[in-house]
Amino acid sequence: MAMEPLILIANPGSASRKYALFEGEHKRAQLHFEPTNSGLICTLQTGSERRQLQTDLRNLSETAGQVIPLLRAENVLQEDEHVRRIALRLVAPSGYFLEDRVIDDDVLARLEALLPRAPLHISASLQELKSLRSQFDDATIVGISDSAYHITKPDYAWNYGISLDDADRLDIKRFGYHGLAVASAVHALKTAHKLPPKVVVCHLGSGVSVTAVHGGKSVDTTMGYSPLEGPVMATRSGSIDPAAVRALRDALKLDDVGIETYLNQYAGLLGLGGASDFRELLAREEQGDHRAHLALNTYVFTVQKAIGQMSAALGGLDLLAFTGTVGERSAIIRERILQRFHYLDLFIDKATNGECTEPAELTIVSRLAHSKPICVIPTDEASEMARRTANL
Repeated sequence: MAMEPLILIANPGSASRKYALFEGEHKRAQLHFEPTNSGLICTLQTGSERRQLQTDLRNLSETAGQVIPLLRAENVLQEDEHVRRIALRLVAPSGYFLEDRVIDDDVLARLEALLPRAPLHISASLQELKSLRSQFDDATIVGISDSAYHITKPDYAWNYGISLDDADRLDIKRFGYHGLAVASAVHALKTAHKLPPKVVVCHLGSGVSVTAVHGGKSVDTTMGYSPLEGPVMATRSGSIDPAAVRALRDALKLDDVGIETYLNQYAGLLGLGGASDFRELLAREEQGDHRAHLALNTYVFTVQKAIGQMSAALGGLDLLAFTGTVGERSAIIRERILQRFHYLDLFIDKATNGECTEPAELTIVSRLAHSKPICVIPTDEASEMARRTANL
């Protein structure tokens, strides 16, 4: 029988569903559902053990109903144990969602009202929320804001160059995202007693953001009103001139949802190089594929510019951290990004970096005594969400 409250973490994505079961701040298990040609497959991780479970599910909207049966079948959750709290990650462009919220009908209505402003980012959360409410009718569901970590940004880091009256009235601000991932990296640095004043965190996954952190708090980040802004990403364009967007929309005869879908799902590395998977692009580049080479160079260059931008926001940096799937696993991408930063006293250790492809804990990949620290930190959004839920 659990001695502390059981918390179920739900982290919905457009192409997968992630869950984790916590007893207080102790993580019992993680579940990751993703599609294959034969249906959905679930990867279960308990401690250091990881194994795949076959399911008969065909749609990601069905996963919430299978989490508890799977955990019971695998003896992770006993029959007399029940989940009373659920934490759901929310990505929503709104001042209202700059803080964590206990989900009730009013909060749900506000989220639904935002759907036309960010359909691709909110639809998965809404779908998951409605499924969780139907499956766990006696549990408290908390919406955990992915932007809340950035609430500490100074006032001049919130605004676009538009009328303040319009920005305030229409709630158009640079909210920022990946806050849970950045906060988890900062927590890891604090725990390891390696948190200096000025830190730049590069979250490199399917989405990409670079964040300036001073004293453990966000000062600025590259994502703005939506997660589309910033460096080139896997399938997202990153920052793009609105006039270019209008030209694309008109030429391709797209509506509002169509152009947003284009920029979020068919641009970025996929648009530049014909693939969004770094392994495929690197393999093609090695075979002399110019398009793959151009896509990777463009990606690296935009991340380098973002690091320079965030270093300027801090007035220098004391430590650079990499998180996210690509940031944690791709030694060659890290090495290419770091080629331009000797002027910031950042020198990567090629041997240590090359061995760091799936770290289980914070790993330093810089040249000791020759460089400021460069760290690779496994992203742990689930633990951050559990901490926030327990404190709410």
